Parts: sequence; structure tokens; C-alpha cells
Amino acid sequence: MAVTDAYATAAEYRGRTTKSDAGDDVTILAQLKAVSRFLDSRLRRFFTQDAAVVTRLFNGNGRERLWLPTDIATTTGLVVKADLDGDYAFTGSSETLTLNTHFWVGPDDADKGSESWPFEFLEVVPNNSVLSAWPEQRRAVQVTAKFGWPAIPQAVLELTVAVTRTLRDMQEAGGTLTLQDIDAAIGLKPDTALLWRDIQRQYKRTTRF
Repeated sequence: MAVTDAYATAAEYRGRTTKSDAGDDVTILAQLKAVSRFLDSRLRRFFTQDAAVVTRLFNGNGRERLWLPTDIATTTGLVVKADLDGDYAFTGSSETLTLNTHFWVGPDDADKGSESWPFEFLEVVPNNSVLSAWPEQRRAVQVTAKFGWPAIPQAVLELTVAVTRTLRDMQEAGGTLTLQDIDAAIGLKPDTALLWRDIQRQYKRTTRF
């Protein structure tokens, strides 16, 4: 899976509509991707995940808990470093931190239950021997991880298909594919609009960082 993938495949679209032939799959997939990226921008997060680990830099906050602007999909391959000496190099012998010794990921139960959620923050383990708070400095925390969502939520997949289906109906009536059209497609059908409101309540990222 790549972060640029759509939240539904053309086959999943066809399986939820009356369309049975695959002749328009290229166009359908492009539309599914457009809707998926629209949802990303409105929900302030993405629901795919990196194919391999990626290194990102985050600002520290001088506190024990550091909310991240990008979700961590899994702790597999996770490496966290803190710039303890302020040189922006992350080469100090104690700057590579150990999960559950120097820091925790949270929420604690994010990967449990019927739908796994990503980890949204890093938290300093009290009384560890390396740090008591994240350095209050720009670009102070280096995180190497697979970012994104553990798996695409079913509700997001269903909304992506529903909006794409409405868009295609609008295009057949002479419409085009713009952000305004996607907004209109969401509001055109009551069931789709209700699902969109529910998804925003449940999945939209709040600004905590």
C-alpha cells in the first residue's frame, strides 16, 4: 500500500454498484483517488500507510506528552531520537530512545479492539535516566516509522465509494470533477451526508500539537 492509494479499489466500487464490467476501471480509480485525497485534506490525516519506514522531524514542546501532526501506523520499525544537546544531529549516545523504557506511544489501547487506531502521541516514561520532557526546540524529535493508519476504516471506504458514485452520476449529467463537485456530491444524498458527518466526528484530527 502507498500513501497515494485510493481508499477503495475499482473492484470494490463495482461490487457496491450495478456496474459489472471493468472497462472504466482506470477512470473509476482516478476518481476514487481524487475523493480519497479530498477526505485527507478535510480530515487532516491519511488512512493509508507508508510502504516502508520514513523519517520525519517534529518540534519539541518542553512537556512529557508530544502530540504528533502525523499518525504512527505501527510500532514495527519505530525509532525515536531526541536532540538532547541542541545540535540537530541526533548522534549522541543517549539520543536514541527505547520504547517502553524512555517513551511510550499512545493512546495505550490504540491497536486493540475491533478497529485498530494509529498512535497519536509520544509520552516520556517517568523517572527514566535520559529525559524528563521533550526538548523545547524546533526539529528536536526525529521519528522513523510507518506513518498513517493501520488499515483503512470501513466507513471511510464506504464513503469513498458513495461519493465517487454520486460524482459519476453528476458527470453523466454534464458535471466536472472539482473540489466543489466533491462537496456537492457529499451533500446531494442524505445517507452520504450523514455518513460524512459521522466520519468527521470520529476521525477528524483535532489540533493538539
